Amino acid sequence: MPSASSVFQHHLGEQLAEALGVGWKHYKSRNEVRAQADGCDKVIILSGSNKYSPHVDVAFYFGCKYAAASNIEKLLGGHQVRYHIQQYSYNHRAFAALPFAGPSTWSVNIESPPLNLPLELADAIRGIAFPFFERFASMRAARDALAADDPWCFGGTAFWSQLLLLDLALGDVAHFKDWARDLDALSLGQAQERIATYEMAVKRVV
Repeated sequence: MPSASSVFQHHLGEQLAEALGVGWKHYKSRNEVRAQADGCDKVIILSGSNKYSPHVDVAFYFGCKYAAASNIEKLLGGHQVRYHIQQYSYNHRAFAALPFAGPSTWSVNIESPPLNLPLELADAIRGIAFPFFERFASMRAARDALAADDPWCFGGTAFWSQLLLLDLALGDVAHFKDWARDLDALSLGQAQERIATYEMAVKRVV
């Protein structure tokens, strides 16, 4: 049986999709709110951690999932990521020139939640996530940000897998190989295996 916290968060996800308006849909299985546009899914995932019953800390992750990179994942097989570039609402203060000054996390009593919480969430998403979606509407912009460890996203060597997917989708594996010189031996070996798997899969398709 789902916990009270889980039920609350799923209901909040439904309310959020409605508050964001046309084009946004709630996916119950992942408690994910998503909109599609030009080969890029804009994804919002609610994050709720139990503070102490019945209180929950609410925040949100947000990211872009690109159709072309998802096609590469299918060729490689295995797990597919929820997004290819991502960030967390709490970190928005690191974004350069972002005017949003409202709340980005909420402490909520799920037995008597604020009636305006879905609207506050929607305002925060418009103020924090929407500029992110605009900034990374293209895979190339996302690839460059991941490679540079841009503070607008989770990046750097820890996210080499997402970077590889984007470089393969962009047909620029040379960029990844040059960037990957700083990877540890284990990650580099895994990356080389995936590149080889991709190249073999492409040959089979051709």
